[in-house]
Amino acid sequence: MRRRHRAATVTMLACATTLTGGLAASTAHAAEPLPESGGTYRISSHAGGALQWDSPQNGAGVRVKDWNENLTEQTWAVTDTGNGNWTVKVPHTNNAVDRDLGDNSVGAWNYIGRPNQQWWLQNLPNSRAWLLHSTDRTGGDTCLTRLPDLRTAVRPCDTADTAQQWNLDKTTAPAPGPAVPVTVQMVDTGGYDPAALRSWIDRNTGLLQDQYAKIQQFMTGGAYRVKPNIHVVFDAGFDAFKSPAVLAAFEPNGRYNNEKSLVIRPSHVMNNPGDVGVLVHELTHQVQDAANGGWLNEGQADYLRKYVYNVKEKPGLAQIRGADYNRGYDPTAYMLNYIAHKHPLGEAVIQKINNEVRRQYFDADGDRVLTTITGKSGRQWWTEMWNDIQSSPTKWTNPAFRD
Repeated sequence: MRRRHRAATVTMLACATTLTGGLAASTAHAAEPLPESGGTYRISSHAGGALQWDSPQNGAGVRVKDWNENLTEQTWAVTDTGNGNWTVKVPHTNNAVDRDLGDNSVGAWNYIGRPNQQWWLQNLPNSRAWLLHSTDRTGGDTCLTRLPDLRTAVRPCDTADTAQQWNLDKTTAPAPGPAVPVTVQMVDTGGYDPAALRSWIDRNTGLLQDQYAKIQQFMTGGAYRVKPNIHVVFDAGFDAFKSPAVLAAFEPNGRYNNEKSLVIRPSHVMNNPGDVGVLVHELTHQVQDAANGGWLNEGQADYLRKYVYNVKEKPGLAQIRGADYNRGYDPTAYMLNYIAHKHPLGEAVIQKINNEVRRQYFDADGDRVLTTITGKSGRQWWTEMWNDIQSSPTKWTNPAFRD
């Protein structure tokens, strides 16, 4: 239990009516903030995957691929052209997402200001989802649609069709690189060569710097400032390592060089050099920087690691069966994924939860936080989730937003 001296953390009303193309009304009542004109966005489908351009050349294909934050091909320049209409372009080119009026297919073609190269945005009620309506109403009201074969086209608009529902997420700032210093301190190497340990960190410094920016954006949305540097400590004698199950920890009390630190068990990284997820988990704790939160913080850190950073690690039923929602780690991360899929905010609810934990600070209580943000306690969500699982083997299959 944490008290005042913190212990280490271990490893807008949406328009519900049918709008007409190009009307400014489509921009006036959005629950989800309108895009920043000229900003760069990732456009992800509620049916899975992210919108991707094939090449920067005129006539490039536009299709849906697995979400990959490292691909510039999944970034788009979104610009307000006036009268409620928008262009979606391949960044740094004049090629816009274009509707072919002949067969209703979609590609990226040289922008010449025609209505079939413009879109108006409708935010669905109580949702992050947008419908992208073709401004050209030839053939009626049509919307950008993800096809089963992962190509894109326009089809008659249907607000209930997840293949027509898109999230627009502002891309994070460029990877901070050397601007975020990473320092290393050797306290107790556990008998391992300090040079080998430092080499492991050197190989993963770029990952730490890149992920730190991404985790900040995902978890905080800029709601508060985070520590401007990363301090990594190797200390085989760290108190928490008395438990063999603890591989790494976030130490918030300035024990090492008066720094909040990521403390790593030397034997783990030497025996498991490929386990960089342990860094992502602890780096999430540094971003959380919460005085309390306990099991909910651990669940969020594992959600970031296993549902955002590397979906191949996401837990299955075997990892949560017989556990409880407030065990942290896999069980809580699994439940948070269920909440994100059921809540109108979608995955953005994770950020709301994190910011509420930090707002409550020393008084943070996991169930109270969940009730404040989602209207249900952890126990209620856990029971609902298991009812879904048990009612049908395929009713809840634990999909990640980035599957």
